[in-house]
Amino acid sequence: MESYIVRLSSKGQLTLPREIRGKLELKKGSKIFVVLDNDEIRMKAIKDNDTVPVFSEKSTFFNLIGSFKGAENLAEEHDKYLAEEDE
Repeated sequence: MESYIVRLSSKGQLTLPREIRGKLELKKGSKIFVVLDNDEIRMKAIKDNDTVPVFSEKSTFFNLIGSFKGAENLAEEHDKYLAEEDE
């Protein structure tokens, strides 16, 4: 992993180091997906055919994960469900 220190301009802009732009083939107009996670900023280059992620860790959808109690034995419950269909 490589690390760099960059400075923000008076307008809040930053310049990505040439090495990063080169390795990720970023040029004028390239899109970058930015995520704020507590005090950490993560960026992902978006290529021409990539889609921007719809959900992030902060979205309501992700808050639901793990909030419902599932079946104790999911395979067993699934087998019972299939058996009921055959009747």
